[in-house]
Amino acid sequence: MTLKIYHKPGSKDSKAWYVFNPMSKGWKDGVEYIDNYQPSDGPSLFWGFVGQNYELVERHKKLGHTWYFSDMPYWGRWNGLFEALDPNYDFYWRIIKNKLHHNTIIKRPSDRFNKLNIEIQDWRPPGEHILVCPSSPTMNRYYGCPNWTNDVVAELKKHTDRPIRVRQKPRRNGTSGPAAALVSLKQDLENCHAIVTSVSMAAIEAAINGVPVFTNEFSPCAPIGLQELSKIEDPIRPSREDWAYSWAYAQFTPKEIESGLAYEILNDSAST
Repeated sequence: MTLKIYHKPGSKDSKAWYVFNPMSKGWKDGVEYIDNYQPSDGPSLFWGFVGQNYELVERHKKLGHTWYFSDMPYWGRWNGLFEALDPNYDFYWRIIKNKLHHNTIIKRPSDRFNKLNIEIQDWRPPGEHILVCPSSPTMNRYYGCPNWTNDVVAELKKHTDRPIRVRQKPRRNGTSGPAAALVSLKQDLENCHAIVTSVSMAAIEAAINGVPVFTNEFSPCAPIGLQELSKIEDPIRPSREDWAYSWAYAQFTPKEIESGLAYEILNDSAST
């Protein structure tokens, strides 16, 4: 069936079109653009929770329709400066089928992860502070925890005397994420005992750099972390290779989307 691409009216300059444009060429079943405010049936692609996407995703779930969610990647994040300087820069976008995040381990080869040139660091020994990284208010509302930050800090204080540092999602000058941060995540991870988040992708950088993670069950780091904050003093440090190889198959460059590779991976037997 034709893929419905939901877009916000007047959004042609949005970074979402780095996904939408190549998708129109690489999706083998064809695409149809749908105004963000007009509900439609059938398989659909959404970019983040802009416009009415939150309500439309909920509608698709209720009706049992196939849907794809696109947003910032797990690694190789788009940076307008890099793209302007080098049009061949391989930035990525995540595209997930029927959920917001890739939160399971699917057995995959290492090839796509190897292209990212990431070295998984040894797990660190216990550190000093706990870093709490709230997801966006919209994400926390989606997962039914609108008071997530206060609830988590209160719960942590029941189980640890370690200093608790809250790092809000960086937002500045009309943008969000690492480019908007006044203090880098790398700095906040120095001597960090563990990172706590719902679904923030800060947990991926933490885990790659050897900091244990506590997340909810929907997080991309759920397979290698814990959910029970009562165990904050005893985090787990499992193998991360299969986990990393798996999420590397859930993000794609514009060229890979246009070539049809994203279509093939998202619809192969392992992903469905």
